[in-house]
Amino acid sequence: MQYDELLRLLKSRRTIRAIKPDPIPDEQVEKLLEAARWAPTGFNMQPVELLVVKDPELRAGIKRIVDDFKNSEFFALEATREEWQGSPWTIASHGRWDCPLAPVMIAVLGDTRRRVGLPMAARYATQKGDSIFESSLANAFVYLMLAAHSLGLAAVPVSGVKYPTVQGLVKALLGLPDFVYVYDFLLVGQSALEGRPSAKLVRHLDEMVHYDHVGADEFLSEDELRRQIVKLRAGNVARHVEADESDA
Repeated sequence: MQYDELLRLLKSRRTIRAIKPDPIPDEQVEKLLEAARWAPTGFNMQPVELLVVKDPELRAGIKRIVDDFKNSEFFALEATREEWQGSPWTIASHGRWDCPLAPVMIAVLGDTRRRVGLPMAARYATQKGDSIFESSLANAFVYLMLAAHSLGLAAVPVSGVKYPTVQGLVKALLGLPDFVYVYDFLLVGQSALEGRPSAKLVRHLDEMVHYDHVGADEFLSEDELRRQIVKLRAGNVARHVEADESDA
């Protein structure tokens, strides 16, 4: 793959939450797993374990756990948003959370025991060890998402699994041992989205790239930053100046 091909893949990837329940070929699932296998990991400790969930009852159980959390604790905490952020998300304004019941759910798991292989300085520095471990799992997850897009599949992460309540309930449902950490699930299937995804609102390079030294005057002011956050949080995906029909 040449750089231009890679950039087209990166620019066209979207998180697609509308997924058909129809099964996808095992060959495609194997290709996703093979891609994730090659993700870089800290000090080559390879803590990544991949769990493919296709059983209907288990998939429904995962969905129920995520939906219950989102429709209770998530919205409850949203009510505490600061005034500048705008009106909090509520069930009334955004509807009840409905996790897609995708035909395949791939869990990226981490075997925490593999941290013993880190250099001693990292092994005994909790924050450093956590960072290496989490980054390794994140790399595999990104590889999975890009591989899914390259195959024309819709994919959406279930970031809610990071919350302790969801983590514990999911681990109990799937019978996972204590030393396993559930990094995230990627829900994969055929897209049920009508039309093409919207263009993506992306910060420009001249705003986010700095050279050699960078002072406070090169960053957005507090007011500018808050205005941008509100725009991004509101899901504003209006076409930006670099987007064209091939990017949408």
